Amino acid sequence: MSTLKSRPNDLFSRPAAPLWLRSGIYGLLALACILLDHHYHRLEKVHQILRIWTLPLQELARVPLWTEREIGRHLTTLERLQAENNALRHELLGQAALVQQATLLTRDLTRLHALMQLGSTPRFTGRVCRLISSARNPFVQKVLLEGGESQGIQAGSPVLTDQGLMGQITRVYPDESEVTLISNRNLTIPVEIERTGLRTLAMGTGHQGELSLPYVPSQTDVKVGDLLLTSGIDGLYPRGLTVATLTSVTRHPSSAFVEITARVNAGTDTYPDVLVMAPNTAFQNLPPLDNPPHPPIHKKP
Repeated sequence: MSTLKSRPNDLFSRPAAPLWLRSGIYGLLALACILLDHHYHRLEKVHQILRIWTLPLQELARVPLWTEREIGRHLTTLERLQAENNALRHELLGQAALVQQATLLTRDLTRLHALMQLGSTPRFTGRVCRLISSARNPFVQKVLLEGGESQGIQAGSPVLTDQGLMGQITRVYPDESEVTLISNRNLTIPVEIERTGLRTLAMGTGHQGELSLPYVPSQTDVKVGDLLLTSGIDGLYPRGLTVATLTSVTRHPSSAFVEITARVNAGTDTYPDVLVMAPNTAFQNLPPLDNPPHPPIHKKP
């Protein structure tokens, strides 16, 4: 008799069982477990144990997604910050230019307002003009003004800023005027020292914004910082206009005069607008002295 080989009585290990049958049985078992757990909560402990066991795997599976999200958010934030930084930088540059222009305009308006107030006083009547350019030769000490004969400007008119006397109109063209600065070596101005009232002459040195006082005796009370004002004795400049400030006072034992230099208060490099005053005609309106009037002569009877 032949021996019969025994096979394990296992449905799923039989090679004759098709794949769809095994898959269906596994699916039915899974569905039964789901229904049993949902209605009767019989697998709650098993569910908790499996959740604890699979929690590290779940966290590990989330790492790539979390890393991608964080990197994307970081890159988006960085791009947004760079764009905002560039926009703010451009806006700051525009605002800086506006602030600089506003500061310059405010300063010009303040000076122009001071000139207008000065020109509206009865003593100082004149016209506000703008500087065009300076002379090509720096040793000439002359500038050009916007405004000439057609605007009523006359030769000999004093020119000043809100800081003091600048010069004198020496030539008048149809629409321009030439101003000789008080620092010109050919210009002499009668001045007085504000602190002591001493009257003397201030002469231009030919250097930008510099005057000299060559006729002050060595015993005179003068010191650095004294303010020079126009004395008005020449009839050209009104009395009391600010001229310059003493910057150097040197006494030499062998000289009878003090060596004094002064710095002009009104500079041409910081004041684009000036006031051209009307020329002083007081001396032009004096009666002639050739035939002075005589009292009537009464003959004795």
